Amino acid sequence: MCLKKQPKNVCLITESTENLTVLSLAKILSNLNCKVDVIAFNNPQNNFQTIDDCNFDIHVIGYKKNQTSGKKVKRITKYLQSIQNAKHLKNKMTEIGGNFDLIVSNMYLANITCKRLNMPNTYYCIHSVLSSVIANYYDHKWNLFSFAQKKIYLFLVGKLYKDQNLITVSDGIKKDLANLGIQSKSVQTIYNPIDFDEIREKSDQYPIEEKNYIIHIGRFSKEKRHDVLIKAYKKSNVSQKLLLLGDENNDIGEQTKQLVKDLELEGKVIFKGFKSNPFPYIKSAKALILSSDHEGFGMVLAEALILKTPVVSTDCTGPNEILSNELKSFLSPVRDIDALAKNIKRIVSNPVKIHKKHFDKFNAEKSVKQYLALCN
Repeated sequence: MCLKKQPKNVCLITESTENLTVLSLAKILSNLNCKVDVIAFNNPQNNFQTIDDCNFDIHVIGYKKNQTSGKKVKRITKYLQSIQNAKHLKNKMTEIGGNFDLIVSNMYLANITCKRLNMPNTYYCIHSVLSSVIANYYDHKWNLFSFAQKKIYLFLVGKLYKDQNLITVSDGIKKDLANLGIQSKSVQTIYNPIDFDEIREKSDQYPIEEKNYIIHIGRFSKEKRHDVLIKAYKKSNVSQKLLLLGDENNDIGEQTKQLVKDLELEGKVIFKGFKSNPFPYIKSAKALILSSDHEGFGMVLAEALILKTPVVSTDCTGPNEILSNELKSFLSPVRDIDALAKNIKRIVSNPVKIHKKHFDKFNAEKSVKQYLALCN
């Protein structure tokens, strides 16, 4: 652990202050007497304000809002942004000290920016299953152009991480990198650090008016598969309401609302919007459901288990490491509406009791010790 006689200088770099995982890690490291600086390229919602007792420095640099739209344009723009951001990043790191015992870069824009600077003691943290990300972008179009794009993306990712030190947030991502032929210098799994006491404290911060419900928490995006969730909920025919927490004000949100209407589930499926503190809802839920095509880790599942809330999930990369022992039976094949419906009905009618053994390996202290072992 960090000793008071030998404090460590740690720099965490990320695309956006929306990355609460990075901010949580910064808080835990700071509590252990580390000097922590978080550098982000975007601060859209001031999410750092949701971190209680913020005892580390946050720097937002070099961000210029992208006025274009579309995934292809956005990814190209990130390459262009990284050129300018590298200058800002170098200047800022020099300004705040420069000599870091550990630098951890998170997310794609941060990673390609850091690669330009080639800084010592740098580790690149991979939060997503890259093969699933590639499939999500390209595999829905069977044509030569899409095939070429996929190959180019694989080449660029391979070049980005070649001979670099990598961290993955699950063993599944680590195996995925090997399958893609990524030739890194080193790669190790460190689970996202979770502060058990903080989650339990936040779960009692306000009362919940809703009663007798199951819950899904996540942004409204393609890979979260709200369509699969809604159809499985309909087929399960459970009496509990389904609460959806997340900002539904986008195309996927509108499609989900239309599906709810088409399946005559209005009044049973409740859109609750984004909640900066969702833990009281999780604690009071009969079960938490995850229906994603892919998850790098699936943090919300671990958080639910800490609050003793049973969970059902699709059997994608991260969740199959979280649901262990008897909980494995509540993993459903990806996109299998019938299997997910059966598990929803089973978890409600016969809820499994959650014990410490189901979540103890995600204790923040264990993860932070692994990060500190990387210093110098």
